[in-house]
Amino acid sequence: MASNHRQAGFVLAVTLWLLAGIAVAVGLVSLWARMQVEQAHVDSERLDDEVAALETRDTLLYVASTREFTLAGLPLKPLGEDELAIRRLDELGGTVLDPVGGELRLDGTLYKGRGSAVFDIQDESGLFSLRAMPGGSIERFLQANGVEAGKIPRLRDTLLDYIDEDDLNRLNGAERRDYERLGRPPPPNRPLLLPSELANVLSWDELPPSRLAAITAQVTVNYAGSVNLNTVPAALLPAWVPNCPQACEAVLARRAQRPLVRASEVEALAGALLPGDAAVDYRFVPSDVMRLDVWGRKGPGQRYHIRLTPLADRRGPWTILAAYPVPRPADDHTAKTTDGAIFAEP
Repeated sequence: MASNHRQAGFVLAVTLWLLAGIAVAVGLVSLWARMQVEQAHVDSERLDDEVAALETRDTLLYVASTREFTLAGLPLKPLGEDELAIRRLDELGGTVLDPVGGELRLDGTLYKGRGSAVFDIQDESGLFSLRAMPGGSIERFLQANGVEAGKIPRLRDTLLDYIDEDDLNRLNGAERRDYERLGRPPPPNRPLLLPSELANVLSWDELPPSRLAAITAQVTVNYAGSVNLNTVPAALLPAWVPNCPQACEAVLARRAQRPLVRASEVEALAGALLPGDAAVDYRFVPSDVMRLDVWGRKGPGQRYHIRLTPLADRRGPWTILAAYPVPRPADDHTAKTTDGAIFAEP
């Protein structure tokens, strides 16, 4: 009898261990299945984000290459042939550039795109050009970005030495010998290829990271020409408009009501003359070089520098000059809804 009891106890113990093992195995399988489902959901969201971002980019490229820019920006609705003909044949033989309504602003305003995507467009003629820096402009630009006056001559001269074609040092500059002494790659002696190259210039890399990031976001290496005061970002306006912040606030308020049309209008708002030649150094219609940023629901997005080439022989109507990741904006929840149905879901 005792032997039978021991055998029964052993069988019971083995059974309980088997049941426990089966329960653990079932739990692990369930956990694995749940993780796989969650991963599939994440992958599905990521794929949806990528598709929405690409759809948004391609839609904007198509719209930009098939619409006539106005003073207000990029129209979403195409004009009829009759209306387009009238705008192209005004009484003076020029082109009418008055707003048509519903334009995308080209000053970095954030918009909702296809699906979960958000985007902004920046006309690069509204940025500070590192390819064309007339006398005094780099000083005003750095001052507008909060750089101490004592550091500006060094930053100015090191940048000019970095991009010029010779090895002669400016008074506060740095050339090949100075870089080699610090074990750093020498200046390429050519224009910058990307705004991020500013971090390679001596003394610029010593700026606080947040300030260097803000400066990098306000410059263009793809455009050289007059400045579009309709698309200059708010933070950059003090580099061109005197008597800020009051004058800059007045300019921004006017731009919110209607686009600017001439330099004298800005000078009246500022109560002072604009630096440089008001008839040559400023424009109010977008250029053919754009910066497009597109983001999904989370994580970094993609930045594209684009040149529109509608008249190019045997080439596409646009050229992507550069593309690279960009951090998402802190205010992505404020994205505006575009007018019209072009970004609406089918």
